[in-house]
Amino acid sequence: MNELHLKNINIFNTAEKRFLRGNIDICGGVITAVNYTDENSDPSLEFVIPGLVDVHTHGRGGYGFDSAAAEEMQFMRADYAKAGTTAVMPSIGTTTLENWMSSIKNIKQAGFKGIHLEGRYMNAKRKGAHNSTLFVKPDSAELETLINYMQPLVVHITTAPELEGGEAFCRAALSHGATVGIGHSDATYGECLQALSWGVNSFTHTFNAMSPIHHRMPGCASAALLSDAYAEFICDGVHLVPEIIELSWRAKRHDRFVLITDSISATGYGDGEFNISGHNIRISNKVALTGDGTIAGSTLDLFDGMINLMKFTGASFEEAVICATENPARMVGFDSFAGIIDTGRSADLCVVSNNKNDLKYTIAGGVIYE
Repeated sequence: MNELHLKNINIFNTAEKRFLRGNIDICGGVITAVNYTDENSDPSLEFVIPGLVDVHTHGRGGYGFDSAAAEEMQFMRADYAKAGTTAVMPSIGTTTLENWMSSIKNIKQAGFKGIHLEGRYMNAKRKGAHNSTLFVKPDSAELETLINYMQPLVVHITTAPELEGGEAFCRAALSHGATVGIGHSDATYGECLQALSWGVNSFTHTFNAMSPIHHRMPGCASAALLSDAYAEFICDGVHLVPEIIELSWRAKRHDRFVLITDSISATGYGDGEFNISGHNIRISNKVALTGDGTIAGSTLDLFDGMINLMKFTGASFEEAVICATENPARMVGFDSFAGIIDTGRSADLCVVSNNKNDLKYTIAGGVIYE
């Protein structure tokens, strides 16, 4: 069996939220030993953090989860790993039920462990770049069909709970073990709190495509910041300007602050014209826009999102790591296999330079990606 031995490195200890010097042994793609040799880290050495966890991403490397074949998704997994992300929850956007079923089949065949449904059951007032003509009311019967077909995947669903049938839909999803996030929603602050009382646990790309903060109508965005729910943030400086990221960081519990990419298939490419899910998208200076000027996802790598969080807010490297590993894993139920370095877990690690700004290489399932 292939063995790897990482010696005399700074290892991120998630429980203590700090780096300790030590060694990691890997055999057969699994961490077989984590030995700490010193309670102090050494700034001259490399830093090793858990592989990053992206729970909201639509694609990269030229492919999207809504249209890629299972073999193409295997290429995507490697491309994510090269960028530091070893646990991916594929997101599929608004389309027909038939297309969703096809995508789900391919995602399962490609070996992913979870799926995020972002589409159909959302509010046309906050459609973002989605095709609202394909939106439907939250449909518990349709959900039952999907849930059965998605087994054994871990399931996360974005919906607008204020819509007719929203409560029954959310409760049905939760009863089947799915997690539910509020997104593409025009809900009031009170309606959001009510949805959280049902068991809804998160907010999808906070501030984007949701009712905003107003001094007399606090909306979804305020509920995301003030509640104990998880809240996703696209930290590219475009979807949210740095000042809003800083405001959110100061207001939100850090153990509920979740970094995502919402990346699209053009991620990893330069500027140009792309057709994504039937939309003509132009990317200029890494910003993806539809023809009417709507932001259409990002071209962000999650590792860069961590660096941006530090730059925009003054957050420490350790705090940023938690927001891209443990927090998203706990939000969707990936925490049993992702987001933490520990004996017996899959060898999913990022090796970072001693300046903490550069990803040197990634280990995913014991395989090195550079």
